[in-house]
Amino acid sequence: MRLTVEAEGAPVQRFVPPGDGAALAAFCSFAAMRGFGAVHPLIVLAERLQESGVRMGPLTMFYDEAAEDAEDLEKLELAWQDRAGLAEALAGLARALEADPEAAALARRGGAEGLAEQARAAAEFLAGAAGTRARMVYRL
Repeated sequence: MRLTVEAEGAPVQRFVPPGDGAALAAFCSFAAMRGFGAVHPLIVLAERLQESGVRMGPLTMFYDEAAEDAEDLEKLELAWQDRAGLAEALAGLARALEADPEAAALARRGGAEGLAEQARAAAEFLAGAAGTRARMVYRL
């Protein structure tokens, strides 16, 4: 799995976090499943981080970069979001993991040991990127 963070521009600026962003992609996927009754360390982590003030909404907006039809293209376009908001959510994720030993332990138990590093790198990329919109796309 590879996660790419894209920022608006001509051409679109692309950034792949360390480790192909696999830990970040996994976390975002599990964060999107909150509220469906599943229990996994990354879901518990997402709930913990949300309770501590990290905005999960921007982290759950992503889509497959390989659009196969018009519906996929529409959903891919809908994945664009406010660049600054996504950058802040990613930075908040990294800060929380670095400051909270229990959150870091949940990330490790969930197999997302590089999550803080990947989130921080993506946030730094977005902080320096042009344009007002950004999106996260993945490739299996």
